[in-house]
Amino acid sequence: MPRMEARWFIEVYQRSPDMNPLLLDLAKLDFNMVQAIFQEDLKHASMWWKGTGLGKNLRFIRDRSMENFLWTTGVFFQPQYGYFRRMTTQVGSLITTIDDVYDVYGTLDELELFTDAIERWDINAIEQLPDYMKLCFFALHNSTNQIASDIFQYWIPKIQYTENFEWGKEREHWRG
Repeated sequence: MPRMEARWFIEVYQRSPDMNPLLLDLAKLDFNMVQAIFQEDLKHASMWWKGTGLGKNLRFIRDRSMENFLWTTGVFFQPQYGYFRRMTTQVGSLITTIDDVYDVYGTLDELELFTDAIERWDINAIEQLPDYMKLCFFALHNSTNQIASDIFQYWIPKIQYTENFEWGKEREHWRG
């Protein structure tokens, strides 16, 4: 996690005899700005987790939202990847929750119904599920649909633009 080591490097550089004060100030400013971005991402992930009601209503599940966030910070440590940190934290938290439903709490009959509802991706299929599985299905369904909506609204147009972009012609245009 290169960004996490920045603080250590700043402290070492600060004690260096040939330290450049301007460079040190810029490093501290960069570190603090990135930490503020991480804090916003963590706040978003925490609000999402509380909003699902999973941790509050399903006492048998492991609340691993912080661990999932730290893992994503190690993978997507660059400041510009906040969306991916937030969504990957959600996915990891849902995987942990569903794993606990299957491994810890659900009966075989309930799990077969739950699996069928997920495979069909049908909101009406949850009528026969117990309440704790309904909550889990809603969290999975809503989060997945929100991520899909974000991808179609924001990322697909960018990908299409990049695919249609002709780099050679753009360079010629700017050269005059």
